[in-house]
Amino acid sequence: MKRSAPLRRGKPLERYTPLQGGAPLARKTPLKYRSAKQEAAYRVRRPLVAALLAEHPVCERCRRARSVEVHEPRMRSRGVDICDPAECVALCHPCHRWTHDHPAKATTEGWLIPSHDTTTPARAAAERRASAAWREQAQEAS
Repeated sequence: MKRSAPLRRGKPLERYTPLQGGAPLARKTPLKYRSAKQEAAYRVRRPLVAALLAEHPVCERCRRARSVEVHEPRMRSRGVDICDPAECVALCHPCHRWTHDHPAKATTEGWLIPSHDTTTPARAAAERRASAAWREQAQEAS
């Protein structure tokens, strides 16, 4: 649709309410990093992670690097209990990143367990250790 007449410049818009002084978007209290419920779960999880990393000082996937992260094969988004040591695996940072960057391969190797799979994490770990790929990696590391 075409205008019949050009726009006319009128007087500038007026403000009817004055601007508030200071930064109106500044928060009085900082945002919480986690909810109280999540923070309670993490208070239980911190000693578990420290114990798991002390128990498994070497990455369980590559058997070469020092393990620095704890991975849940079923993942938190799938409703896993993050405070259950049977649901956790100690990995180095590159292996943990690989696991999440290549979910299809990680699932076939057993580092990710689909939510519909009823395999227990202990059984999945035993299957991973028995797999040919794991044995080859362990032999290369030694």
